[in-house]
Amino acid sequence: MSQDSPKTRAGEAAGPLVAPLDDLAFESRDDVITKDGAVFLLGARSASSGVEAFPARPICPETGARDMETAQFGPTAMLYSFATIHVSASRDVPYTLGYIDFPSGLRTLAHVRAPDEMLRCDLPVVLCAGPDGDWWVEPDGGAS
Repeated sequence: MSQDSPKTRAGEAAGPLVAPLDDLAFESRDDVITKDGAVFLLGARSASSGVEAFPARPICPETGARDMETAQFGPTAMLYSFATIHVSASRDVPYTLGYIDFPSGLRTLAHVRAPDEMLRCDLPVVLCAGPDGDWWVEPDGGAS
């Protein structure tokens, strides 16, 4: 199946948006914005179903609707789960990854920067960003 003429399962022409999404092309995406010192992730929300996605995408991942609109998530979230990786062939170790939940219900994977002894499930975290566009979460020191 060529990208110029994608087909649905029934064999009908489906249009150009059926091709795989290049959501890993980090150099061509603007995922992070900073407003008044707070960091937000730019994702998308379906106008018809309310389903949210990060990174942003043109098609709703649950309904297939082509009505995704830009949405901002952050600046705070809750650490749902985490793991510290101690063996890697491609990265300096150790590093920690965790799933974070935003108040809207979106869950996404994030780098976590904090000592393991500070981490726990349901820990309030805050988004942080570097000058080169990378982002991560840290424990939210202002949360009660």
